[in-house]
Amino acid sequence: MMTFFREQKLLTALLLGSLLVLLLGVGLIIYSNNAAKEAAQAEATLQRLNVIANSASEELQKTVVYSDVPITDVKPEDSVAKVSALNGRIPEEGSADWCEVMMVKDAKDWTKEEQSLFAKNCI
Repeated sequence: MMTFFREQKLLTALLLGSLLVLLLGVGLIIYSNNAAKEAAQAEATLQRLNVIANSASEELQKTVVYSDVPITDVKPEDSVAKVSALNGRIPEEGSADWCEVMMVKDAKDWTKEEQSLFAKNCI
C-alpha cells in the first residue's frame, strides 16, 4: 500500500487535501454550533433582564404620587461628571468609563448589544 502512495503522489496529495477540508468543515460546524448556543444564552439573559426591568418599572409606577408625570431615566450626577471629564473621548466598550457613558445615555437609545455588554460588564 505504501508503494501505491509513493507512486501516485498527486492522488496522495489530493487525498490529504480532501481530509484537511473535511476536518476544517467539521471544525467550522462545531464552532458555529457553539456560537449559536452562546447567542441564544445571551438572548435569554437579555430577556430575563428585560422582565426584571419591566417588573421594577411596574413596582415603581405603583409608588408614584403623580401618575400623570412620566418617569424618566435617572442619570447619576457622578456619572455625568465622569463623562464630562472624558472630553468627548470614546472609551473602549465594556470598560469602566464606557459604563459611565452608558449611565448617562438615554435608555431608549441603547442597542441590544449595548444592553448585553452593560449587563455583562457593568452590573
